Amino acid sequence: MITISKKDIWWSYFAQFFNISAGIIVLPLILRMLSVEEIGMNYLMLTIGSMVALFDFGFAPQFGRNITYVFSGAQELMKEGVDNTQNKSGINYRLLANMIHTAKYVYLKLAVIVLLLMLTLGSLYINNITNGFSNVDNSFVIWLIFSISTFFNIYYSYYTSLLTGKGLIMESKKAVVLSRLTYILLTCTFLYFGLGLLAVALANLIAPFVSRYIAYYYFFTPEFRKKIGVHKISKQEKIELFKIIWHNSKKLGIVYVCGYVITKLSLFMAGLYLSLTDIASFGLMIQLVTLITSVSATLFVTYQPMFSSLRVNGNNHLLMKVFAFCMNVQYLLYLIGTLFLVFLGPWILSLIGSNATLPSRLILLLYALVVLLETNHSNFATIIVTKNNIPFVKSGIISSGCIALGSFLSLEYTSLGILGLILVQGLTQLAYNNWKWPHVVLKEFNIYFISFLLIGVKESLNHTIQYVPWLKKIPIILRS
Repeated sequence: MITISKKDIWWSYFAQFFNISAGIIVLPLILRMLSVEEIGMNYLMLTIGSMVALFDFGFAPQFGRNITYVFSGAQELMKEGVDNTQNKSGINYRLLANMIHTAKYVYLKLAVIVLLLMLTLGSLYINNITNGFSNVDNSFVIWLIFSISTFFNIYYSYYTSLLTGKGLIMESKKAVVLSRLTYILLTCTFLYFGLGLLAVALANLIAPFVSRYIAYYYFFTPEFRKKIGVHKISKQEKIELFKIIWHNSKKLGIVYVCGYVITKLSLFMAGLYLSLTDIASFGLMIQLVTLITSVSATLFVTYQPMFSSLRVNGNNHLLMKVFAFCMNVQYLLYLIGTLFLVFLGPWILSLIGSNATLPSRLILLLYALVVLLETNHSNFATIIVTKNNIPFVKSGIISSGCIALGSFLSLEYTSLGILGLILVQGLTQLAYNNWKWPHVVLKEFNIYFISFLLIGVKESLNHTIQYVPWLKKIPIILRS
């Protein structure tokens, strides 16, 4: 069974520290040294980049989860459910070799498709937003470089599935740290030499190669290459495996597209109705709340390979305890981060001389609440997916359709602006998804949500006591 060590956890937070460092170091420079038009274009590029990245279409988690199944002893992969009768047989290296070859082939095709779309449809969109590539200096070159960097980011992303699937969490985070460090150093250097938004694009192009090199070094050890190198995988084997992976990948892909519509389309549509100044404000809020969400969810993401491994081994009791612990930590960190953003964020931006400002405190609080509920039900849905079942495709399609339509109507017929977009997203999700998927998981575990929270608190205390001995004085009823 794949387990998560203390080093895995520490390196996960260390990697997040570098992500935060990128924000602390790079974001103020971007906000101070770039014009508001460049800031707006930067957020639109990131939005488009995330949109075309949806062409991953669920392959990343599906490959990662199935690689975990194989390393946990699964001798065959199934379209639905997991193989629980495998533990004494060891790792099927032929199946594993087939997984690696298939993943590499799939991601190359996806990267090529994404690049073509960005250079055609994406270029038309950026051309329209920048008034014929004239509002921002070197905007055409910037877009071209950003498109190429997105190609490599997508192509090399299968290495993340390999590392996390094998349980090499610490090693995957080392790749992240070195890649982010490279990005920070290059961005600061290029900005210092006055390259403007081009500095960010160039740093984004170079950083993925660092991550790829580190990932290859840790995963493809000489011993491992020998074990999989003896297996020659036929084209038919790849096709059969692809059919198995595709069965749920297409469902996840639809869910991710819907998720994009729910969380990102609003910024894309805002580009057609609002000024670049408003877009910069909206995009800055989304970026900072996303940063808080990523930090608070670090532990949950770190434990995901273990969740899948526990499913294979049929240990649902431990799965529930570990999941509750992760969610308890996430709730606490998200609350702290949100309070910091709402009450200190505007002051810090003013202190650094930012050319972009945050929306009002009311909008910040409302958006933070919407994202919390969104992230909460998404994490519960992830636990459902560990069973290799995806029951939320239909609800995702309906919700995303309602949000897309509602966002259009709000922008077209009201003057609510950013507030209208947030209200549409929040009310739509509250109607079903926010409560449905937590209810499904809690029903499977046969517990109420309050019991789930208490289990999380107890597990958090038990973990913390290992580092803070005086907490042993807490009444035993809270720790047992």
